[in-house]
Amino acid sequence: MNKAVLINIGSGDLNSGFPRVTVQLWVSGYSRPQQFVGSLPAAPVLVELYRHWQSIYKYLCSRLVDAKEFRKQPIAKYIDDDEDDELEIATEGITNISQVSFNEVCQLLEKNLNTWLNTPTFFCIDRQVRSQLDPESEIQVTLETNDDLLRRLPWHCWQFLKDYPKAELALSQPEYIRQVQKQRSTQKVRILAVLGDTNGIDLAAEQRFLENLHDAQIKFLVNPSQQELNKQLLHPQGWEILFFAGHSQTEGQTGRIYLNENDTKNSLTIEELQADLKIAIANGLKLAIFNSCDGLGLANSLEKLYIPTIIVMREQIPNRVAQEFFKHFLSAFALSHLSLYVSVRQAREQLKTLETEFPGASWLPVICQNPAVEPPTWLNIGESVRLILSSEQIYALQKILLNLIGPIASILLQQKLTQVGNSEDLVERLLPHLSFSQQVEFQQQVKLLLEQSEFTLEDSEDLVDEQDKIVDEEFICVIEQILAEVIGPIAPILIQQALSLGNQNPTTFVETLAAKISDPQLRLKFQQCVKIILKEGRR
Repeated sequence: MNKAVLINIGSGDLNSGFPRVTVQLWVSGYSRPQQFVGSLPAAPVLVELYRHWQSIYKYLCSRLVDAKEFRKQPIAKYIDDDEDDELEIATEGITNISQVSFNEVCQLLEKNLNTWLNTPTFFCIDRQVRSQLDPESEIQVTLETNDDLLRRLPWHCWQFLKDYPKAELALSQPEYIRQVQKQRSTQKVRILAVLGDTNGIDLAAEQRFLENLHDAQIKFLVNPSQQELNKQLLHPQGWEILFFAGHSQTEGQTGRIYLNENDTKNSLTIEELQADLKIAIANGLKLAIFNSCDGLGLANSLEKLYIPTIIVMREQIPNRVAQEFFKHFLSAFALSHLSLYVSVRQAREQLKTLETEFPGASWLPVICQNPAVEPPTWLNIGESVRLILSSEQIYALQKILLNLIGPIASILLQQKLTQVGNSEDLVERLLPHLSFSQQVEFQQQVKLLLEQSEFTLEDSEDLVDEQDKIVDEEFICVIEQILAEVIGPIAPILIQQALSLGNQNPTTFVETLAAKISDPQLRLKFQQCVKIILKEGRR
């Protein structure tokens, strides 16, 4: 049985405390969560310890490893005099630092973090949540906060997460919405891989890892210009995964990525990419991975665009550590078909083997999640699932489960998809996770879903002749009339939303509108009416 724990830390900060902390526990078989309320006291010691840890980490990085081994540009090239002063102040007075003393600071920060979380007003919640968990459960833990320092703490050191080997924590902004995304049009996972400024670092390993994914369609952009990146983000077929490797850094509340080694126009902030990223998200972007330094600023800006899932690095990251993390993550996520959270945890823990050479390596990776959207799995966007269900059917089935059992629906579904060979077996394996009344409703909805014929380019001959055309005013008027008859007066709104995605052929336009109809019976009626009208129009 799968679980999700959502922690809303509330207002406050580490210097003044958090007077109202709300924790929700979602459990499969129940459509509503249980909720617990507590508080956390001030913990200024964590502020000082983290700053001390960060200063020593940067100091060790600059001495244990050649500066060129880091995925961050040399300070002289991109950081102004004021920032130079800040770095100098941060490391001032740090002398005779060894890995042993760094490990002591790590242990002290971990100890004080757990002492804070063991405060009676919060630990009472911890006990209640634990009473309904078992060590074999996959647990998505989400911390909702926009406090920058709180987001930088080593939450993976929390004893709660250590006690559950399939649990992993993600960060989230307190406000989030669910964006409507375009349905997939290809069987392979589409990945846009941006290999940016390579000054001083080697990105060939990541390229090899990606090239070994035979069930993926990958577009590599090596040292691209801004125009090349913009063009690919706007690709009408869309991308499921955006991967970036190279140099990056946090700038205030945003982040900057370095695309090439040109003297000018060599970098972009997320805000400068905002318009194109919004279109990429609407076209199906589900996961962004930034295998580069100091990525929390990048994540902060990306989260405001409501991208489903982001993976970044908290601090500066050595080249080898970045490569090892990506290799282990891809192995677990894309090859072993584990959930994204378990894949990140396994890859993060693999980095512990490097910590004699690269101290703090396992502290760097972090997930940032939009809680309104289920994290992607390789299977629900990959080719192999089509042997059982189409991508449209998986999407619809996930929505049915989501309405019945809440945010653990995606984990449960992707687990069962790896264990079955047909749709009947899948339904049988899902039923025990539902209450009796839910089982009846679930079976009825799934029966309707499986009886529907897929309305795709591959299976329908009605729109084949239209695939190289774009929608015109006459076609739009006909489709709007059909849509209005099916769903009523909101039809013009959906038409405008679909048109806002840019030029589309009639096939894509109809599929986009169908995806916006949540009721499966009405969706099927709309699709059937469109086919009838098109057939009559050709006579």
